Amino acid sequence: MNAMNGRLARTLAAATAAIMLLLAGGAISLAADPIVVWCEPQKQATIQAVAAEWTKQSGIPVQVEAVSVLETANKIQLAGPVGKGPDVFCCLSGQLGMLVTTGIAAPIDASLLDLSQFMKVGLEGATQNGKLYGVPYDISSVGLIYNKKMWPKPPATMDELIAKSRELKAQGKFGLLWPLENFYFTYAIMAGYGGYVFAPTANGWDVNDIGLANQGSVKAIKLVKTLRDSGLIPVGTDHVVAPGMLCESKAAAIIDGSWALGSVQQAGIEYGVAAIPKLDNGKYPAPFVSLKWWHVSSYSKRKTEAVKLIAALTTKDAMYKSFKNAEGIPPRLDVLDMPDVKNKPEVAGYGAQANYGSILPDIPEMNVVWVPMNSAIEIALRGDRTVEDALADAVKVIKQSIAELK
Repeated sequence: MNAMNGRLARTLAAATAAIMLLLAGGAISLAADPIVVWCEPQKQATIQAVAAEWTKQSGIPVQVEAVSVLETANKIQLAGPVGKGPDVFCCLSGQLGMLVTTGIAAPIDASLLDLSQFMKVGLEGATQNGKLYGVPYDISSVGLIYNKKMWPKPPATMDELIAKSRELKAQGKFGLLWPLENFYFTYAIMAGYGGYVFAPTANGWDVNDIGLANQGSVKAIKLVKTLRDSGLIPVGTDHVVAPGMLCESKAAAIIDGSWALGSVQQAGIEYGVAAIPKLDNGKYPAPFVSLKWWHVSSYSKRKTEAVKLIAALTTKDAMYKSFKNAEGIPPRLDVLDMPDVKNKPEVAGYGAQANYGSILPDIPEMNVVWVPMNSAIEIALRGDRTVEDALADAVKVIKQSIAELK
């Protein structure tokens, strides 16, 4: 009997040990499961390097996979529910509204992050309904591209720019050019004077409050009309003509994005990039900016660790690595203030302008704004309607179109 009890005890002990071993193995397996990151292909090497350093400190492995930002949202909707999606992923600013409304992106616990050095516009754009849904890692904007031989230093104010433009006009050349009738570009002046598309609120955009015909917007278009009527920016100046004139040294500066720099470089122009000069109200023009953000998947079971990883991916050192690898403009002020970043005109200049930028409303109602506003600016510049009436008419059309969306 005692022998039987002994064998039973040994059997139970062995079974218990086996169970404990299995449980321990499961725990180890769970702890060893990596945090999965989906990032842009061109950033994969940088992210892997930063993540490897974080793993050394945290003990948590990270698996970095290259996925196009254009495919991310659709893939997460398929992979997330079955536990195969990422914990951390990146997307474009134009996708944020969809990520939030569909529940793909989870709110981020900002207490786990030091956000003090991030551009205000980058954080405001990622905030919806009072909650932070993204941490910015790249920002882009239009800015002032100028010919250093014609203007060694860009004008500090719009008044100075206009005066210099008049001097060049007397020589058969132009000062600043941009496609005036294109709302995307001209909005920078409107926003600088206090115009806005939709009023921002703590709960998102108020589509019933449209500021495209307010006093600031009217003042902006009157300034633009003065530039046209005085011949400083001629009729027919579009997104092809303007950079072409700069490349031929027939214009001292243009308002354009980094996509225009290729032709400028090919032309051998010694160029600089800066913020668009201040307006007479002391404020900078505020063009639309585009952002890229890191997000936490709502399907992730390790959201806290995911946020901590995002914190590591967006430190000063990490974003400096991205800059060195030519991976965009870091939306951190302390990175933009670094000496070798300042010496790179396309990064320093566009970064300076983006810091004053305006978030492009990421809602369906924005789609009905472009055509009426392009038409309104064109009508006002031709003089077919007063500036006030042209903008007011456009706002009426926009409101009618929004009502039809509901």
